[in-house]
Amino acid sequence: MSYADLDAVIRRSMRAWRPPPRLTLSEWADEYFVLSSESAAEPGRWKTLPYQKGLLDAITDPLVSEVSVMKSARVGFTLCMSAAIGYFMHQDPSSILVVQPTVDDAKNYSKETIAPMLRDVPVLAGIVFRDLEEKGPKDSSMTLTHKAFPGGVLSLVGANSGTGFRRVSRRVIALDEVDAYPQSAGSEGDPVRLATMRSQAFWNRKRIAGSTPLVAGSSRIADLFAAGDQRRYFVPCPQCGHMAPFVFRGDGGHVMKWPEGEPDGAFFACQANGCIIEHREKRDMVAEGEWRAAAPFTGHASFHIWSAYSYSPNATWSHIAREFVASKGDSQALRTFVNTWLGETWQERGEAPDWQRLYQRREPYDPAIVPDEALILTAGVDVQRDRLVFDVVAWGAERQSWGIDAGEFYGDPAQEEVWTNIDELLCRKWPKAKGGDLGIHMLAVDSGDQTQTVYSWARRYPLSRVIACKGSATARALIDTPSKVDVTVSGRRLARGYRVWPVGVSIAKSELYGWLRLEPPTKESGAPYPGGYCHFPETAAFGEAYFKQLTAEHLVPVARRTGFMIHEWQLIQGRENHHLDCRVYARAAAALVGLDRYAAAKRAERPAPVPASAAPEAQEATPIAPPAPRRQETVERQPRTSWLGVGADWLKKR
Repeated sequence: MSYADLDAVIRRSMRAWRPPPRLTLSEWADEYFVLSSESAAEPGRWKTLPYQKGLLDAITDPLVSEVSVMKSARVGFTLCMSAAIGYFMHQDPSSILVVQPTVDDAKNYSKETIAPMLRDVPVLAGIVFRDLEEKGPKDSSMTLTHKAFPGGVLSLVGANSGTGFRRVSRRVIALDEVDAYPQSAGSEGDPVRLATMRSQAFWNRKRIAGSTPLVAGSSRIADLFAAGDQRRYFVPCPQCGHMAPFVFRGDGGHVMKWPEGEPDGAFFACQANGCIIEHREKRDMVAEGEWRAAAPFTGHASFHIWSAYSYSPNATWSHIAREFVASKGDSQALRTFVNTWLGETWQERGEAPDWQRLYQRREPYDPAIVPDEALILTAGVDVQRDRLVFDVVAWGAERQSWGIDAGEFYGDPAQEEVWTNIDELLCRKWPKAKGGDLGIHMLAVDSGDQTQTVYSWARRYPLSRVIACKGSATARALIDTPSKVDVTVSGRRLARGYRVWPVGVSIAKSELYGWLRLEPPTKESGAPYPGGYCHFPETAAFGEAYFKQLTAEHLVPVARRTGFMIHEWQLIQGRENHHLDCRVYARAAAALVGLDRYAAAKRAERPAPVPASAAPEAQEATPIAPPAPRRQETVERQPRTSWLGVGADWLKKR
């Protein structure tokens, strides 16, 4: 063998052992990725679209640790995420965790997306995959969702089960449709936080999150987008060259418009000069577009993309306009349009009131002196593991209310000491401006947490002073019939045992939020405050944190398996709702004391409005026929004392 032949052998050997070139994700996808018939409308070789390139390359950018995509339907994000999984199997073998909304979704994603991808992508078909659970049938859920390959492992879990996040450590975390995740993964906590914690051991970790946004205030993907650098895809106007993103409404970019009654003629108006941009120019514009960030980059790249950029034949501008016109007048259809076509959050009508507005409209009254209009005081107590939270509320005619005191007593509720603060609160008297004083007529304490501890303390007081209550989302009244909780050795309920009162929290919260939206009368009008108006003092106890808690929940539509849509009160992510619960319990106590009966009695005392044509001076005197004799009806006997210890002449004095 000559030296020349030996050099050729060495060169061929070096080429054989040379590692494959490091590609960006968009380059790898264009080179190797194949769309399977099970997961794509047009199976075959992948071609990265212009707006997808920046998104894909951010995933493999070593400077980017987090990628968040708030998107509409029809933009190909799920396929982009599948391509990223394939990349980390072939180019950069890693441990990967994929989180779907439910365990069933994870299994379906494995069968309908991952398995076809491993079959159809040539460079992945040559990799040997091993099921981690070799015991049991090959089609079991464990073999579907846990696969090992040389240099890494792929696990697919459901966000509704906390067990999938235990005892695993993964470098790459892929979160799909995060807005469909439950509030908690079983009893383990927020699934996004749990998944992120699984990658803490890796210096080069990656977290990829994407979703169609749902309800404003509780949208995880909207929060993630806001936490990143907020990139939007800017495209040039074909006429003047002005760069701006496509927007459906507002003045933040090229705005979609159409002639009145003609959605098929939809076009975009240039942000700078109002130039008419027709749909036929879309592809050229998108091809020349670029991602631009609105916030500083700190390692988190976040993107917003919606269907106006899509190349799908069913996502033309006329399709978008027609879909909007068809959804007008139907709130559910309009919500679907906003979420799935615009990629934006939906503002529910049951959205919590603005806490800042409530904070700014506080009044300069002294809560240490009860307003003369107040008739009764009630209190609500919410029990937490490390503290007791309380609200004291004064109630007047037409259910007007005044905040008197609010705060927290820190300590373990299982210890006697923390409850002495509530005992002192019950003994306290508040003076009234024109003489006299008021104490707390009734206190309602939540028994949903540390139930037996609450029962033991509440038993010290008569039911006319302290009640234990429990929130019920299905109750049909503000406060329902109490249930007996004491039982005999044989398991029977004691007729004279302790009782717990169910509180209709949905009813109470809807009522309270309606009151919080009321506007105060202007000084010029001289009109009284509307019924139900809530007054708050300018004190530290009623600071920003108080109003954030008071407005910490909103109504969220939830689809049941039966197909019916219901609305549930859910906590806004990142907020606490303890003072909201306290206010609800104080309202329930006021209802038991008789506030609603008093309001009804006051309304009955008002003379009915008389039309001008029926005024006495405009009518002729007509004889009044004597009433026909009626059978005497049984009148319900009134108790000797008024309700629940308020005092026999409580109503007469007012």
